[in-house]
Amino acid sequence: MPGPLPLIVGVTGHRDLRPEDTHALEGLVRRLIEDVKHAHPHTPLLLLSPLAEGSDRLVARVALELGVRLVVPLPLPLDLYEQDFASEASLAEFRRLLGRAESSYVLPLMRGNTDQGIRQYGDQRNRQYAQVGALIARQSQVFLALWDGASDAGHDKVGGTAEVVRFRLEGVPPSYEPTSASPLSYSSSGRVYHLVTPRIGQPVPPKALASELLLPTRQTAASFDEREGWMDRFNEDALHFDAQLAPARVTSTSYLLNVKEHEVDAAARSLPASAQMTMERYAVADTLALHFATYTRAASRKLFLWVFVSALFFNLFHSLPHPHISEHPSLGERLIAVPWLLLLFLASSIVASYWIHREATEQDYQNKHQDYRALAEALRIQFFWQVAGVQGDVADHYLRKQRGALEWIRNALRAWDTESSANEAHEAVEGLLPERLDYVARNWVFEQRNYFASKARREQATLEDEEKKIEWLVRISVAMAMLLAVVLTVPLLVPIHALEAVKHWVEEPLTHGIIMVVIVTLAVVAGLRHGYNQQMAHSEHAKQFGRMSELFDAAQTHLSAQLDAGKLEDGAALLRELGQEALEENGDWVLLHRERPLEVPHSG
Repeated sequence: MPGPLPLIVGVTGHRDLRPEDTHALEGLVRRLIEDVKHAHPHTPLLLLSPLAEGSDRLVARVALELGVRLVVPLPLPLDLYEQDFASEASLAEFRRLLGRAESSYVLPLMRGNTDQGIRQYGDQRNRQYAQVGALIARQSQVFLALWDGASDAGHDKVGGTAEVVRFRLEGVPPSYEPTSASPLSYSSSGRVYHLVTPRIGQPVPPKALASELLLPTRQTAASFDEREGWMDRFNEDALHFDAQLAPARVTSTSYLLNVKEHEVDAAARSLPASAQMTMERYAVADTLALHFATYTRAASRKLFLWVFVSALFFNLFHSLPHPHISEHPSLGERLIAVPWLLLLFLASSIVASYWIHREATEQDYQNKHQDYRALAEALRIQFFWQVAGVQGDVADHYLRKQRGALEWIRNALRAWDTESSANEAHEAVEGLLPERLDYVARNWVFEQRNYFASKARREQATLEDEEKKIEWLVRISVAMAMLLAVVLTVPLLVPIHALEAVKHWVEEPLTHGIIMVVIVTLAVVAGLRHGYNQQMAHSEHAKQFGRMSELFDAAQTHLSAQLDAGKLEDGAALLRELGQEALEENGDWVLLHRERPLEVPHSG
C-alpha cells in the first residue's frame, strides 16, 4: 500500500507526434515512471495532465496502465476546450481518458482575460494554455517534456512546450502565479526529464527518441533526489506506524476540530471536502511529529544522563585514592589495582557519544520531529483557510527563509494541494459564508490564542524553576569549596585545635576525595542542566508563544468586529494575514531548532 503523500508527475509536450514514434516514446515514458516508482517504493504517483492531443495523452495512457492516478486541470471550460480537438476520434479519446481521471477542474481566468476573449483564438486563449503549463511546472516533482528541443521564435509561442520547459527550469513568472500568491514568494524551479521527440513536418532533432536530464542553473540532481527521498521517508513512516498511531490520529483530529473524540466523524461531515482531506493529512503529520518528539526527548535525556555518569566516574577516578599493590601482588591485589573507574568512564563515554548518539542520528529522530511538526502546522493553517473559504496555498508563504533541506515540505504541500484542487475550485464558487468564518474564529483564532498564552506561561515557569535549581546547585558547590578552603587555610594562620582536627580529617585521602567528588559533581549537574535547558529552548519558546498569543488576541478582537459588521471580505483578508504571520513564526521555530541539533553535551 502506498503512503498518503503523492509524488506529482507533470507533462508537457508537442501535439503533432509522428505515428511511427509512438511505440518508442511509450517505452521511454514507461521506463521513466517505473524507475521513479522503484526509487520511491512507499509513494503513490499522481499524473497532472490537461489531456491535450499528442504527448499529454500518450503519457496519460502509459501512466494509467502502470496504476498512476490522474488529475486533469483544464485551461478552458470543457465546451471550449473540446473545440480544439481535431477529430471525433480525438474527442472520444479525450472523454475516455477524462472518465478515468480521479478529478478534473477548470483553471480561473488569467488576469486581463474575459469570458468572451477566451472564446476567440488568439492571445487570451493562448495565455490560458500557458497558465495550465505554469501550474504543472510549479506543482510537479517529476516533470516530463516530450520536446524536440527547439526554442526559436517559430516554436517558442505563448503556452507552447518550449515556454513551459523554461517555466520549469527558470521559475514561473509572476504573471502566471495564482492571485493569492505572495509577491515576495519565489517560484521553485525543477529538473526536466527531456524525451527528445520529433514532430510531423519538422527536422528530426539530434539524439531523437533518447532521454536526457535538464537541470536549473546552480542546482544538482542530488538536491532533487533528497527532496523526493524525504517525501518517501514520510510515507514509509506513515505506513510503518499506521496501526500504532491510529488512536492518536483520532485524538489529534478531535483537538483540531475542538470536539470530543466520539464527535469527530459528525463534525468532519459538516466541513468542505478539501478541508476534510487536509484534516486527515494533518492527523498523520501531527501524530508522527509527536511520535518522533518522544524519541528525540528520550535520546536527549539519555545523552545527558550518560554524560553525567561518565563525568562522575572520571571524577571518582581522579579524586579517590588509588590502591597500591605489593612488590609481588596476588591475583586479587592486581584485580583491585585495575583502574576500574577509568574503564567505566571510557565505557559510559562510548555509550553516550557513540551508541545513543549514533542511533538517534541514524534514525533521524530530531529532523523527523521538526520537519513533520512544520508540515503539520502548515496543514493546520491550510485547513482553517479552506474552512473559511480563504483562497491561498500555504506553500506560497511558508519556509521562504528556510530553503534547501526543508524544500521537501513545500513540495509535500504542493502535492497535497494538487489532490485538493478540484474540490477547492468547486468550493471557491460558493464564496464566503458567515457561519464558516465564525467557525474559524472560534476554533482557530480563539483556541490558538488560549493555547499560546498557556504555553508561554508554562515555558516561563519551567525556565524559572530550572534556573532556580541550577542556581542552588552552583551555590552549594561554591559554598562547599569555600568551606573546604577555610578548613585547609585558617589552621595554618590561626592555631585552633578543633579546626586543626577537622583539617587533618579532611586531608585524609578518602575523605578529601569524596568531598572533591561532591563539589565537582554538583557543578557538573548544574552545567548539564543548563545545557539541557538550552537544548529545550525554554526561553525562546516563552518569547515566541507570548508573541503568538498577542497576535491571535489582536486578531480575535478585529475579526469579531468585522464579522459583527458583516464585512466578510475583510474578515477573510485578516485570516489570510494571520495565517501568513503564523507560518512565518513557525518557520522561525524550525530554524531555532535546526540550530540546536542533538549533540553529545559537554559537562564542563
